[in-house]
Amino acid sequence: MNTSDLEALAYDLGQAWATATAIPAPSHQNPSMTTEDAYRIQELIVAERMRDGRRQAGWKLGLTSAEPPATPIVGTLLSDMVLASGAELALATMVEPMVEAEIVVRIGEAIDRPQSVDELLSGPHEIGPGLEVIDYRTVDSVGVIDWIADNSTVAYAVVGQLVPISDVHPAGIEVTLSGGGQSLATGRSEQVMGNPVAALAWLSEHLVTRGHRLQRGDIVLTGSLTGHHRVDPSDLADFAADFGSLGTVTVSFRA
Repeated sequence: MNTSDLEALAYDLGQAWATATAIPAPSHQNPSMTTEDAYRIQELIVAERMRDGRRQAGWKLGLTSAEPPATPIVGTLLSDMVLASGAELALATMVEPMVEAEIVVRIGEAIDRPQSVDELLSGPHEIGPGLEVIDYRTVDSVGVIDWIADNSTVAYAVVGQLVPISDVHPAGIEVTLSGGGQSLATGRSEQVMGNPVAALAWLSEHLVTRGHRLQRGDIVLTGSLTGHHRVDPSDLADFAADFGSLGTVTVSFRA
């Protein structure tokens, strides 16, 4: 795709994000779109939002629990998207939000090359419970290309208490996601590529191929353990994910 077409699609999606409205998916507007085009659209949207004073705060991984041949996808977290446990979110800032439980990692030192699981486990990184709030800002997305262009559908990352990654066995964590006082889903951390740190290793390589790197302080959402669950203001406006000894993380929504 040429630059002007990419910029036009990025503008439309950026406006959809800013105004919490859904628009036709980019792939319907330009069926020739590639994955590379989608990441370029995402980067253009992020750059525009950063010009308004936001800073980059990390990354979101998606499809890390999908069966092969699915490949993970990546979205960008900005400073106003990363929130502490207990956050209350305004529904008006989203189109139709959904919630899923995820393992979160905070990067303790910059990573400028691909790293293995063992290298990451021995690094000064932190791990903890998290919730991702996702939001589809298109009305008819057909898959990966549309999701990537739409910043891989991330709206917010809600982060609980973090502990040194060396203190935890990342592949043996269980989680229960509840909403409105009801148990919604359970999951295990090995659903994410066998170990959520394997997803982080994949990300370290992916970012290098795109000219990026993991920075000290970056928050990384490693991928869903529970599937996503729609926010229903009438009875599912409060969510909690209990990760056992790793802790609990909560988020609520208001009109």
